[in-house]
Amino acid sequence: MADRRVPEHTDQRLTRSVPRRSNNGSRRSTDPHSLLERATALRAVLSGSPQVVVSGGLGCGRTALVRAALARSSTQVASATAVPSERTVPFGIAHQLAPRLSLTRPTLVAVDDVQHADPESVAFLVWLRRFPNVRVVVTHSAADSPHRAGLSTWEQVWLRPLSPDADPELHVLSGGNPALLAALRDDGGKVGPAARRTLLDLLRGTDSALFDVACGLAVLGPHTALLSALTERHQAAVTALTSTLADSGLLDGGRFRLPGAAEILLGALPRVQAVALHERAAMLLHNAGAPDTAVAAHCVAAQTVGEQVGGTAMLRRAARSATSGLAAESLRLALRACDPADAQAVRLELGQVLWRTDPAAAARTLLPCSGLDPAVLRARWWQGDFSLGLPDRRPAELSLCHEFITGRELLPVNPEAVLQRQHADSAPEALVQALRQVGPARFEHWLTVLERQAVEPTLRALLGCVRAEDAWRRGDVVATAAFAEAALAGLSTDGWGVVIGLPLRFTLLANAALGRETEPHPVPDALFGTAFGPHYRHARGHHHLALNRPHAALDDFTACDDRLGVAEARLALGQLKPAKALLEEEITSTADPRTTGIALRLLARTAARTDRPRLLREAVRNLEHAGDRLELSRALADLGHDRRDRGALAEARLLGRRAGRESGLPGEPGAAEGVLSAAERKVAALAAAGHSNREIGRRLCVTVSTVEQHLTRVYRKLEVAGRNDLPRELLTR
Repeated sequence: MADRRVPEHTDQRLTRSVPRRSNNGSRRSTDPHSLLERATALRAVLSGSPQVVVSGGLGCGRTALVRAALARSSTQVASATAVPSERTVPFGIAHQLAPRLSLTRPTLVAVDDVQHADPESVAFLVWLRRFPNVRVVVTHSAADSPHRAGLSTWEQVWLRPLSPDADPELHVLSGGNPALLAALRDDGGKVGPAARRTLLDLLRGTDSALFDVACGLAVLGPHTALLSALTERHQAAVTALTSTLADSGLLDGGRFRLPGAAEILLGALPRVQAVALHERAAMLLHNAGAPDTAVAAHCVAAQTVGEQVGGTAMLRRAARSATSGLAAESLRLALRACDPADAQAVRLELGQVLWRTDPAAAARTLLPCSGLDPAVLRARWWQGDFSLGLPDRRPAELSLCHEFITGRELLPVNPEAVLQRQHADSAPEALVQALRQVGPARFEHWLTVLERQAVEPTLRALLGCVRAEDAWRRGDVVATAAFAEAALAGLSTDGWGVVIGLPLRFTLLANAALGRETEPHPVPDALFGTAFGPHYRHARGHHHLALNRPHAALDDFTACDDRLGVAEARLALGQLKPAKALLEEEITSTADPRTTGIALRLLARTAARTDRPRLLREAVRNLEHAGDRLELSRALADLGHDRRDRGALAEARLLGRRAGRESGLPGEPGAAEGVLSAAERKVAALAAAGHSNREIGRRLCVTVSTVEQHLTRVYRKLEVAGRNDLPRELLTR
């Protein structure tokens, strides 16, 4: 007895209520939109012409529609499924149907995949039309078959992909193909195992010709004009098979809609077959005069290159205009295949390409090279190695690279001219150094230009450092931290080399100002022999001060000859006389308003009570002129504390609020736990409880000066004028 049920098909999932997962993981019922779109076709099957052929693209729901018709039919049902292996078995389908057939009672005869049926069974189905009680419904794939002509007089029902109304986002990926749409839903809205398996099942479940054409499309990409030659099939057959894919919603203008479809198809091929396809595609593209980059992409995929497609010369030409990834892979292949005499030249080209994305890999490629080639010198300097000496010819870019690393110029350079002449192979560090040297009026313009063009990680990371440097100069601590941390993450630790001191400098400075501890980060010893060494020590010294490590801070400030830092560290240690001498010497020897303002603010801590207001007001004037908002906020906060101590509470409160605005630091009183460091919270809690600075210092085993510094930062962060305004909730922390 024939089985009434139609065998399970992937499309069946669209004909029933399938649990779906929403974005938050909860289950919800499926919108029956797919069945609603098939309502007209379903009526045609159940009550239309006595003979119906249901056709459509791959996975468009032919089996699903017939299953829905069988479930709704009130008549007797006789169903069967044709399979390719039984095409040569005469009357194979007819024998399956015969036990369930009744020529006197209403009967619905359904045959799935009739294109695989034997000719005798198809003739039997046509013969059944003479019986008015028998309705015959067959499904037929979109691909042609010998039976299509014999069934051409039947009513034709064509199932198209679903409209985007039900699920617009997934429609973009699936093209409305019901089977693929259901698989994407199972994968949570992204291309996962179900979608990959469904795509392969759809394409491999048909004859091999369709799968071959699909793989050809996956290999050729936009060069579909060569598909017939690649697959060695007649153009008319290729056009018909491509139309089948398009009618199924799988293609959009000759390209697969599903992201990663090409990789899925080629990954299903044996490696030998995939390589052969890429080799043939490279040959066809080369003969057709396609760009070198298109030919090189296939050579890289096959990991072979022959003289018939241009050899290593073609790969080197392609690298000049290819993306960094393809350029690097092309040159790696060229390096393996080239003559030994050309190896160093190819290695130099490869190193320059790698420099855009991974300076560590570039260094490994370039360091074995001999001579004083600029690329080799840059790689060595980036690692802190200056042992090779300098070339006789010193281009402007090389001089800027040397100055960026060492702080010493090789020859005068016009930075604006270097920026105007920039091109794809320009050294990122040279462009950044030129940017740092242009005047303030042109800085923002060139920074915007470079950021718009920067698509490679090395230049993007260095420009992030420049943004952090500019933000710190303006006193914008929050922006400094964001830019520095983003830049630091842009390259690996090895990739940064000695230049890691640049982003780390601003990370340490910003975190110190924010009261946050910076995660330990290894730095190479060679860093301290470069221009970044003193700046890194200076930043690390301030970080030590913020964490109440004045002795470590003093060591760093002394090593980098930072008199202001040394003075501040000595103030934290309670060494007022040597600190005062250093500050007075600094004020006398500098004309920089920022340095003068900082020195005056620190000097006020050592001065007599009567002199403090004058020094602090002078510090505020200098820092307003300098434009450093962070240092200005510190001077305003100190002046506010002095005014509070003198009883001028209204003025102190105004100064405290202005200090908070200038600093730009997060500082709502209710957010103390998240803003203050651990040391600052302890000091603030004791101060809020009414303890004097001396009592707090005795309890925490720190100097009175350290307590004052912590309280200064607390007042600034919480935007309060003094200890009387500290939030009471600090007592409960």
